[in-house]
Amino acid sequence: MQQTSNTGNVVRLAIAQALSMTTMNVNIINTALVGSLLAPVAWLATLGLSLQFVASMLTTLPASLLMVRFGRRPVLIGGVMIAAFAAFLQGIAIVIDHFVLFCAASMALGIAHGCASFYRYAATDCATEKERPKAISYVMAGGLMAALFGPEIARNTVQWVPDYLYAGCYFSASAAQLISLLALAGVKIPKPTRTRTGGRPVGAFIRNSVFVVGMICAAIGYALMSYLMTATPLQVVNVAQLGTSANATIIQWHVVAMFAPSFFTGNLIQRFGIIKILLFGLLAYIVAMITALAGNQFSHYFIALFLLGLGWNFLYIGGSTLVASVATAEERGRVQGVADLATTSLVAMASLTAGGLHSQFGWDVLILTGCVPVVILACGLGWLGFYQRNITLHTS
Repeated sequence: MQQTSNTGNVVRLAIAQALSMTTMNVNIINTALVGSLLAPVAWLATLGLSLQFVASMLTTLPASLLMVRFGRRPVLIGGVMIAAFAAFLQGIAIVIDHFVLFCAASMALGIAHGCASFYRYAATDCATEKERPKAISYVMAGGLMAALFGPEIARNTVQWVPDYLYAGCYFSASAAQLISLLALAGVKIPKPTRTRTGGRPVGAFIRNSVFVVGMICAAIGYALMSYLMTATPLQVVNVAQLGTSANATIIQWHVVAMFAPSFFTGNLIQRFGIIKILLFGLLAYIVAMITALAGNQFSHYFIALFLLGLGWNFLYIGGSTLVASVATAEERGRVQGVADLATTSLVAMASLTAGGLHSQFGWDVLILTGCVPVVILACGLGWLGFYQRNITLHTS
């Protein structure tokens, strides 16, 4: 399929990504705290967030197949409509003090996020081979807007509904998703041209070392970030007693670090190569974990989460670029679905494990167990760097 760069489409996708991440940020900041209020036992505090990731995991592969069949636009719009309704239900669940409904609404929101995870890949469909890293970066940079609005919503709407803490946050997040519909209404995304063979089977990519390492970087990089970030509000608010405002500030700058580099990550990949960018992301994770263990002050959590966001950006965009590079246009939907299925599977397990480990063993043990995925990342990147020094991206 012939691809042309379409700045207008990329901008619209960036706006939709920003609003999606705004809703996600509100959830990240508040859902564990709401869970600690509604859950019958403390270790279930992160269940709503974990179920959200599980639902996202179960959605990615079907969503990718639907996009191959019907195109990306209708699936993305459907996801936004689900998100608006789900966030509204989360607010209702808080008002009626219903933990099960809150978890069910969180799962529904996960379905929406499973669809929204394809915004970056939709951008690649509108870009030339050379411009794909930049297109992914620009759409992911939409999350920078979310870094500004999400925490502010979480900070300023906590008591919007009298006597029901946090309900106003979710009602506001629902409104943000309705605005997203306007951005997606004008998106035009090229649909891949089908051939008789339909491209290579998924098994062919599982045997491709570039695809496997790209999937590992994106999946483990995202899961480790989610693992630490999910537990941070519980640690900052409930253990360190730094307050909800401090928590919102920490998460806000964490998200800034996640998405601000997206304006130049694509250029860095083109200049220095994917492997060096991925290694820098790994280094940022290591320093973040060391900082998190160094003390219990606001500065320790702030710096650790900031570095965690920076490392995520390089690992996730770099890994996504590797995944997209090995497939033709018609293959990309199913291949990206497999990669996102792996990513959301690990993220779901990581977020649920984080709540249990934190409640039972504390912050230090939580951080130390994160060393295992760091070693796996290092091994994968070391292998790719040694055997694949010059990665030739597939030309569609």
